[in-house]
Amino acid sequence: MPYANNPSVTVTSVTLENVQFVLEDTDLSMANALRRIFLAEVPTIAIDWVHLMSNSTVLHDEFLVHRLGLIPLTSEEIVDQLIYTRVSDLVDITLCIMYT
Repeated sequence: MPYANNPSVTVTSVTLENVQFVLEDTDLSMANALRRIFLAEVPTIAIDWVHLMSNSTVLHDEFLVHRLGLIPLTSEEIVDQLIYTRVSDLVDITLCIMYT
């Protein structure tokens, strides 16, 4: 069994923005699962709703909107105003920039 080992986590450093740790005696799939959980729990902001008035390019509207949603956005002012989906299911869909 790959999970017969007793995995161990050793925290090497902690700051306000980062935590470094060493994960030992576990399978690669377990480490990847932890990585995915960590990424999912980090609050981010992104462009969620776009209304294109006119598109004169050869690119489809959906492609342009998808590319806009991939732009990483940062804001120190909005951190306290983020709506966490795990806390509340009531999310205003009319916002152009919101937590995803």
